Amino acid sequence: MLKAVRHLAEQLTGIRSGTLSVGFVQTFRTSLRGNSVAIGSMASVTSQGDRIVITPFDPANVPAVVKALADARMNAYALDPRTVCLGVPPISGEQRAELAKHVKKLGEEAKVAIRSIRQDARKEVAARGRGSERVVQEATDAAVEQVERLVKARLNEIGA
Repeated sequence: MLKAVRHLAEQLTGIRSGTLSVGFVQTFRTSLRGNSVAIGSMASVTSQGDRIVITPFDPANVPAVVKALADARMNAYALDPRTVCLGVPPISGEQRAELAKHVKKLGEEAKVAIRSIRQDARKEVAARGRGSERVVQEATDAAVEQVERLVKARLNEIGA
């Protein structure tokens, strides 16, 4: 159940809120020597005012980062031979509503996964004759509560 909660948290970090998010950029993947690599693992990503600055550990990777962000329709450009700059405009009300709907959908998918795990655990408890269904239900309730907290926090960030 904790895996489902962690997976939801990872998905939510990639969702753009009303402000610039470093986590949003770190999830993009770029092609390096035939391998797909997350930008967060091959570069330092920092937020500076109204833009995000990406500094690859290897300056030769700057064009690959710019290309990956351009393919994702992000406003990225090479600031100098060592850094990439990314400007993200504020999101509109319509986009905000779409993001809120998507966040709620991800939350429901996580709850469904948790409930599926609960059913499997209940079947296992019944088959073995050992264990407690109450403990399984308490773990389920705690995981669902975490999911709801994550979704609510992201919706507050988005402003929906």
